[in-house]
Amino acid sequence: MRHIQARASRYVIAISAVALVATACNRGSSAGSIDTSAPQANPPAAADADTMVMLRGTIASATSGQVAVMTDSATVTVKLAQPFQVYDRAPGDLAHVTDNTFIGVTTVKQPDGSEQATEIHIFPNELRGLGEGSRMMSPAAGGSASRMTNGSVSTPRMSNGTVTNAAGSTLVVQYAGGSQKVTVPANTPVTEIKAASKQLAAGDRVVVIAKKQSDGSLASSKALISSK
Repeated sequence: MRHIQARASRYVIAISAVALVATACNRGSSAGSIDTSAPQANPPAAADADTMVMLRGTIASATSGQVAVMTDSATVTVKLAQPFQVYDRAPGDLAHVTDNTFIGVTTVKQPDGSEQATEIHIFPNELRGLGEGSRMMSPAAGGSASRMTNGSVSTPRMSNGTVTNAAGSTLVVQYAGGSQKVTVPANTPVTEIKAASKQLAAGDRVVVIAKKQSDGSLASSKALISSK
């Protein structure tokens, strides 16, 4: 019975890691933010080593060897594995959303049932696959509910993924287990996530991509600046 329970625990943890993500917008799909989905504070003690953990929060303190991240529920210390890379946003445009581009798209359902993009984030190859999937996002105060999808584009909805077809004002984003078609207005904000030559500092809003080590600690070699 303990063996079965342990397997079940690992399964739940794996699903939780996939559900995190953006990746790339905050909980309420606001332009200029990146969603990698819900934060996870202290990972469960039963989590296997090398389990991926996404930590969303604010840097409380930072040194060359570690950072302390304040999430909604706890302050978590993460060791920095070298080389450590910080990613930030830069202006982009729809011309850079091409076949096989890994993107994040936020969408809002329209009266006719279609999904319309409100923002698109283009991810670099080293972050390909981050938060793959599709999920609803909590609306901002007074805002509309939106969807976040991570996947490979071939036509659209709120998605983080790989673009396999960009035709006019429509994208199709494919992800493991499904796909979503998205209408993309010409004025849709586009940002590119790029490696930045900066160090994390107290006060930065971040998403830290970490792994649990065999000793129970967390280590990370990548972090995304999630808002300005």
